[in-house]
This record gives sequence, structure tokens and C-alpha cells, in this order.
Amino acid sequence: MRKHLLLGVSILLVFGLVLGACSPQTPAEEAEEPAAEEQVEDEAPAEEAEEAEEAEASGETKVIGVSSFQQGNDWNIQVAEGAKARIEELGWEVVHTNAEGDTDAMITALEGFLSQGVDGVVIGGGSAPALEPMIKELSEAGIPVVTIDITSQHAVTNIYPDNYMTTELLAVFAVNKMNGLPGTYAHLTIPDFGWKTVDIRDKVADLVFEIEGWEMTGVLDSGLADAVNQSKTAVRSALLANEDLDLVYSSWGMPAVGAAAAIREAEKTDEVFVVNTDADRIVLAEMAEEDSPIAACIGQRPTEMGMMAVDYLQKSFEGAEDIATITFAPFYFVTYEKELVPPGVEVLTPEEAWEAIYPDVEFGEAN
Repeated sequence: MRKHLLLGVSILLVFGLVLGACSPQTPAEEAEEPAAEEQVEDEAPAEEAEEAEEAEASGETKVIGVSSFQQGNDWNIQVAEGAKARIEELGWEVVHTNAEGDTDAMITALEGFLSQGVDGVVIGGGSAPALEPMIKELSEAGIPVVTIDITSQHAVTNIYPDNYMTTELLAVFAVNKMNGLPGTYAHLTIPDFGWKTVDIRDKVADLVFEIEGWEMTGVLDSGLADAVNQSKTAVRSALLANEDLDLVYSSWGMPAVGAAAAIREAEKTDEVFVVNTDADRIVLAEMAEEDSPIAACIGQRPTEMGMMAVDYLQKSFEGAEDIATITFAPFYFVTYEKELVPPGVEVLTPEEAWEAIYPDVEFGEAN
């Protein structure tokens, strides 16, 4: 009997030991599962922070200031629209200001960009000498600046078409149109304003005409706010004072339209012609008129110039150091008389230029 009891107790003890060895594993395993869940929860904020850092590094949070000198013609409008389009493509934010032709207002806008702490600035035109101190301040504050049609030694780069080449092409076109004979011309521009590309066009044109033996009757002030009417009045006076006038050279687009009106009014469309830079819609529409005295113009591509400016800001954000101080933008030479243009230049008719520069606007629909 005692043996049977001992045997029973032994069996119970062995059974208890087996249960004791097995049962703790289940709570232990259950305890490990919350620990794993806590680790996953801890990793989530870290991943979110890393993604935020990557987003910031990729430029997704950039705020870009776009400063326009004015929005009174197609060139200025398209520069700003091109920049804003590229900024939107990159997922950045834009702050756009329009100085309405007021240099002091433009300086105030740049001061505002500095106080706001924008990430970068695009400047479309203006008086470079007046803007230079603010461009320097922005640069020294770590805010990169890209200029269009003006230049600054403190900018990341300065974008404009090769105005040395384009102006020479216009002057050579005029020489060819006169069959190589020296002519007489009036120079229509914005005297001493400080708009760098206009300064280049003025000096290069006068140099080529001087070399070719042309005579300049004088400089005509186109003004800015009402360039078409002011230029019309100035050219009307020049025509009365110079019966042998052959050419009106205009350094930018809107004055050329006023010059054309004055020449048509004087009934001299067969005697006097116009060449200019800027293929504004109003210029191309005028060129398409059968009796238009505007014989040729340089078609800048301002939408592309605005986009290029933002692309260079992006390069600056990425730390690029191999950016040239001056960056030439593409252009078109616009005329019906393609045979008068030296070879190797992309030449378009006014209709072709319109389609290239204003693809979404019906031809002849001027602003």
C-alpha cells in the first residue's frame, strides 16, 4: 500500500514539474509581443522626421520671391509667369510683387523679401545700379538671387539673350536692307536708365552703325509709362527734322510700335523702316500689317527665361558652385526678309514667332 502511495506521489511530482517547466513560456512570449509593438511605434516618428528632412532637402518647402519691375508688356508678364510656373512645378511657394515701373517700390519689395526670410529671389528687369545694394544684402543674408535682363555681381547668375550678338544681327540686317550703303538713323531708347541689356543694345548698335558709316540724327527718349505715345511723338518730330531718315532703331519693343505709327502717319512706310528688340504681341501684330515699317525684331523668350531663373536657384540650393555669372537665353530673329539675316540664326516670320512664343493665344490678339 505504501509503495502504491509513493508511486502515486512520484507521478504527481513529475507531472507538476512538467507543467511548471512548460507553463511560464506562454506569459513570457505574451510579454515580448507588446515590446515589439512599442518598437514599431517608436520607429514611426523617426521615419516621419526623416521624410520631413528629405522633403526639406529636396526643396519642397521653398518660398521664392519674384520681383517684377512692371507688368505693362508681354516680356515682363511672361518672365513672371514663367518663374511662377516653374515654382509651382517644384511644389514651392511664390510671393510676387509688381513695382509698376517704380524703382523705389521695387527696392521696398526686395526689403520685404529680406524681412520675410524667403529662400530665394528672382528679379525681372529694373535699374540695376539702384537695386545693387539690396541684392548684396540678400546675398549676404544667405538668400540667393537670380536676375533677368539686368546684372549684379552678387547674383547667382544673370540671365539675358546674347544682346551683343542680337544687336549686331539687327544692325547687319539694316545694312543689308540698305544694300550696304550708309544710312541715317534715329536711336529710340530709355536714356541712362541703367537697364543693363538696354545699355548693351544701345552701345553695340551705335558702334556697328558707326563702323558702317551711318549717321545718327540723335537719341529719342521713349519713356516708360507711355512708351508707345511718347515714342510716336518723338519719331514724328525726327521725321519732320530729317527728311532723309532711313531707319528708327528701337532698343525695346513698345517704342517700335509708336515709331511705326508715326511713320505710317507721315506716309513714309516705303522710305523709313524700324528694327527693335522684343517680340511683344503688339509688335508682331504690327509687323504682320501689309504696310508695316517694322522690318525685323529680336524675339526674346521670356517664359523660358523665368523658368531658367528658378532652375538656377534650385542649383544654388543644391550647392552647385560651377554656375557662370552670365547665362545667355535663347532667342528668335523675326522677319519676313530672311535672306537679309546672316546664316546660322533661327529666323521666324511674325506668325511663326507668335506660335512659338504665344502658343495659347490667337494671332493678332494683342494686349
